[in-house]
Amino acid sequence: MNTDELIAALIADLKPVRRLLPPAWRLVGWLAMSIPATALLVATMRIRPDLAVKLSDPVFMTEQLASLATVLIAGWSALVAGVPGEARWKMWAPVAPLALWIASLGHQCWDEWVRLGINGMVFHPDFMCVPAIAMISAVPSLSMVLAIRRGARVRTSTAVLWGSLAAAALANVGLRMFHTEDAALMVIVWQFGSVLLLMALAMLLRNYLVPKKWGTPGRG
Repeated sequence: MNTDELIAALIADLKPVRRLLPPAWRLVGWLAMSIPATALLVATMRIRPDLAVKLSDPVFMTEQLASLATVLIAGWSALVAGVPGEARWKMWAPVAPLALWIASLGHQCWDEWVRLGINGMVFHPDFMCVPAIAMISAVPSLSMVLAIRRGARVRTSTAVLWGSLAAAALANVGLRMFHTEDAALMVIVWQFGSVLLLMALAMLLRNYLVPKKWGTPGRG
């Protein structure tokens, strides 16, 4: 068999490859699936009766806007991580909104300490946060994993880290729409803590969520 025949044999059964959409458009698709699912679960749990008042509270809105910024930028970075050759700064972009989110929680905690002292440091068990955030983030997490799997397996750990943050942060936004616990320490420990817990779990399972090869665990 000569070279021309070999090349012809190799390409005989090839099928056209569908080009992957840019990360921004894939993010829009993820949001189109995740936001309605989150809103449906929030409606099922019944929106908190003081939501109108909370939406006029600068502290609450700063926290929510920082959470939403984290959702958008972390989701975008997770999808960018699956595109070879992208700039390194794009992999670190979620740090900025995440830092703002943490700072808003810290400021709220400090403000309560200054105003109320030790009485402002309300703390008690709130075990509903972990299952609630896990339930709300189910659809966003699954759709994010599927979106990440369609990209190249070049930065698996980065993609799973930011993808899980985006899904959990969106779930946290939904949780704040119906869960009335607003004490800063409680929000930090139970709600933000639940976000970190789900991220840690996703990182532990990353080789199974996004394997290097279909059907086998890979290395992140």
